[in-house]
Amino acid sequence: MKNGILFLITLFLIGACSSNKKTFTKRSSTKNIVFKTIEKAPVFPGCEAISLEKERRVCFNKMMQKHVVKNFNLNIASCLEKKKVYNQVTKIYDSICINILKPGKKRIYLQFKIGKKGSIEDINARAPHPKLRDEAIRIAKLLPQLIPGYQEGKPVRVGYTIPITFNVE
Repeated sequence: MKNGILFLITLFLIGACSSNKKTFTKRSSTKNIVFKTIEKAPVFPGCEAISLEKERRVCFNKMMQKHVVKNFNLNIASCLEKKKVYNQVTKIYDSICINILKPGKKRIYLQFKIGKKGSIEDINARAPHPKLRDEAIRIAKLLPQLIPGYQEGKPVRVGYTIPITFNVE
């Protein structure tokens, strides 16, 4: 009786392990792959001449950071809402910016997929305010055409996340 139960448990474990292996193989060829784990990462324009995969990934991340710094409008964070205030001197209403975020370090998480042809797809962002989310999505749409990532010799969609950090005073 004990041998029969042990045999069934062993048979179940062998079946579970082999089915997981098949599922994993199937997933890797059809699902999205994360930038960190892909065999051959996507290439940002300007990084094509780098031959080592590790250095190419570093170049990709640096170019992505440069793109964010160059294109992200930080002034949006200081003017998320406007308030109309009556000006006694000019006798008209003026719009003034109100900073509604508490002081400190703020973070926006920008996520997107690099498609099989190198285009940016499925852009999403999580931010402390909708205007900041929209700005992060705007800069993702400005990204240039990339060389796609490869897994098992085939182009695949690659997920990428970049945190955008800034300080509110």
